[in-house]
Amino acid sequence: MDKNNKRLTINIIANCIAFAVNFIISFFLTPYIVNHVGKEVYGFVALGNDFVNYASLVSLAINSMASRFITIKIQQSDYESANKYFASVLLSNIVICLILLIPAICVVLFLEKLVDVPQQHIVDIKVLWALLFINFFIGLIGGVYQIATFAKNRVDLSAKLNIKSYIIKAVILFISYYFLNPYILYVGVATIISTTYNTIVSIKYTRELIPEIKFNKKHFDKKSVKELFFSGIWNTVSRIGSMALSELDLLLSNILIDASAMGTLSLVKIIPNYVFTLISTITTAIMPQLVISYANDGKEEKNELVKNVKNEIRILIFINAIVYAVIIAFSDKLYMLWLGITNSEELKLMYYVGIITILDCLVSSVMYVVFNIFTVFNKLKLSAISVIITGVISLCVTYLAVKFTNLGLYAIAGVSITLVIFRNLFVLIPYATKLLKLRWYELYKYIILNIFAIAVSVAIGFIYKSIFKIDGWISLILVCAITVITIMIVNIFIVLRKEERNMIKEKLLRRKN
Repeated sequence: MDKNNKRLTINIIANCIAFAVNFIISFFLTPYIVNHVGKEVYGFVALGNDFVNYASLVSLAINSMASRFITIKIQQSDYESANKYFASVLLSNIVICLILLIPAICVVLFLEKLVDVPQQHIVDIKVLWALLFINFFIGLIGGVYQIATFAKNRVDLSAKLNIKSYIIKAVILFISYYFLNPYILYVGVATIISTTYNTIVSIKYTRELIPEIKFNKKHFDKKSVKELFFSGIWNTVSRIGSMALSELDLLLSNILIDASAMGTLSLVKIIPNYVFTLISTITTAIMPQLVISYANDGKEEKNELVKNVKNEIRILIFINAIVYAVIIAFSDKLYMLWLGITNSEELKLMYYVGIITILDCLVSSVMYVVFNIFTVFNKLKLSAISVIITGVISLCVTYLAVKFTNLGLYAIAGVSITLVIFRNLFVLIPYATKLLKLRWYELYKYIILNIFAIAVSVAIGFIYKSIFKIDGWISLILVCAITVITIMIVNIFIVLRKEERNMIKEKLLRRKN
């Protein structure tokens, strides 16, 4: 295994372990917190984070491309330019925090005027939101220091730090709800403490990994800010469109239906959100290597870039097939056991809405890589425009569907996902193919492979679900484990190439001997 593949493997494994730790912690904490504060109140954690994401739009243009520009300059040993970018981003973020402070205060003070808030919990929820905004400010300033692990392709260090942060947050929440009166604001307190710890250690990593990069306000450079802004502005436009497509759903359900519907949707989205996080975790692990290959700018590196892109797609297809098959086949049983839902109508609603929210799995294995390609090549305009157009259309159609039909949450989940799939297939994939100078059908081959792998895997899941009786945690875990093992074996032949299968065979024989 060459050095690059070894580093990539370490990064992916470390990120997946970090994801697993976070998922396991949240898996046990979520029903624990919901039982203490109620479904409606818990929904305001997700809605508060959505409002924080709205605020982050102001900073996105500058921050979204910072890792790319700083990494390229470090790879080229141009530390003077790297320091300019670093100082410019950090000072810009401080100014952005000061600008956003007043709007954040207004949102918290007049929260009940903006959304439907249970009156008996209004103070608790307002304090929670105040803490979430403070956490955002801390993360925005400290996030610049996380570039160090990216620039040096040491994503594994970032993953280890995240694991520690998740554990700190979990311990604080468990102690708070076990020994104190139940308030949702504890989530905000725990989040701030874990983010602060993460920031302090990230500063330490920056000093160790890239000692040439040191903050000095004299390095602030308007030209660097301008370059970052105009490179990243299309990320902001794309993010607005993405929010319109999928991240305004909680707000829409609160305003157009009620707080209870928002609470239901927030619980439904937990598992899909973790799936998206898992896929993002894997793509994050390979992203530094893509940027480094692009920065070296040689023909060999360009070939390596395309090779890495194709390898990542196959990795994602293999993982997607397993994850989505388990969700589609067994999520109704999971909701029943995990959240204690016994009402058949509520269980049916959550199950089908949950499946609708993940239907982009049909193309997601390719699309997560495609979005990375746009960033690597700094070609974000077409992607951003297409996302904003579909986002606006989604908002309008969703509003009309909820207002004039009885579809409710089905409309909120279904309209956006349909538009996302259409946009990805007919706009973004052809553009990515052009950037990589591939033949027009090459990425579509992976879409077909992705759909076939998921279809076979889902069929396996439903077959086992019909054969085995699932009436408790043990039976659910055992059946899911059997399903996962079977899917992995089957997809070794469906997804992996002959040389990859031979490599696995050789490693197994080596261990046996």
